[in-house]
Amino acid sequence: MPTAAPRPLLLLLVVLTVVAGAAAVTFGPAAAANPAAEPGSHALRGTGIGAPLGSAPDSDCFGAAARDPQRPCRDPKLRLTVVPKPDDAVLEPNSACTPFERTKVLLPCAFGASPDDAENTVALVGDSHAAHWRAALDVAAAGRTWRGVSLTHSGCPFSKAVAKLDDPADLKECKAWNKAALGWFTKHPEVTTVFVSQHTGGKVVVPSGSTNEKTQIAGYQAVWKALPKTVTRIFVIRDTPRNTGRTAGCVTRAMKAKKPAGPACAVPYATAQDADPSVAAAKQYGGSRVKVIDLTSFMCSKRLCLPVIGGALVHKDNDHLTQTFSTTLGPYLLRAINRHGVPAPPAAEE
Repeated sequence: MPTAAPRPLLLLLVVLTVVAGAAAVTFGPAAAANPAAEPGSHALRGTGIGAPLGSAPDSDCFGAAARDPQRPCRDPKLRLTVVPKPDDAVLEPNSACTPFERTKVLLPCAFGASPDDAENTVALVGDSHAAHWRAALDVAAAGRTWRGVSLTHSGCPFSKAVAKLDDPADLKECKAWNKAALGWFTKHPEVTTVFVSQHTGGKVVVPSGSTNEKTQIAGYQAVWKALPKTVTRIFVIRDTPRNTGRTAGCVTRAMKAKKPAGPACAVPYATAQDADPSVAAAKQYGGSRVKVIDLTSFMCSKRLCLPVIGGALVHKDNDHLTQTFSTTLGPYLLRAINRHGVPAPPAAEE
């Protein structure tokens, strides 16, 4: 009888297999002609992205499309579908990104169109709650022939406020990252649009007489003002709702019982969604440089937030989007960008 591999080794083999599979995925300019850029289309079809641990159903209603208010979409075949499964989702990597110009502090990587083909260059900046939007922004970038640059640091918001971190080394690193990130934009005037998103639950060092929220708001506004004038647009993406520690188990049990996991395991809106200080900062900022993008309605009603939408698992853990669901949000992120009047590239001459 064959001997079973030790559990740690088996887990390592699974992780390596997943990462290798994700690395083989095709990203970038080849996706630019894909219909994924059009809201209402199946955001995964033909792109080769999303659902690296499972096969996305061939349905126009898969994922965020199931909650599109402009084009209501219902597919009974997705009623019991969950992609990826909760146990697989924790191993699902973020969308692919090509490292460049890395330093000891900054780890920038690129996605979307090549520098030669790009109509514009945009940047995604913030903590891990910015990073999980990269799959969505990759789809939007394809729709606008943009080159994207990801500048993120887990646990470290892009802010002039000092993050309250337990480890002094993490605090030092976060301060250095914020300083270096601002300097990076000075050296890269080709970046005209910045997308920021942060975890709403973070704490900062609060000066006497202030509050955590007021300090966060001031910190966000200060760092946006410090960006060079070559950055003409800043989009603040509202932080996503979160699960509870019981949600993944609930989804797994619902799947085994052949029950629709979304409604069976829904989280009350008041539990799932916090106020977002970066959104408050944007609304108080003044002028036209800073805009808010809020896609919460694709995940929540006014009463409940769903862990499975259109057959796609929303979160890989308590508060990070799966690459699969993030990808399906791409057409609606692009729709929101277009609504804010970002000029589209000129039509190609025939």
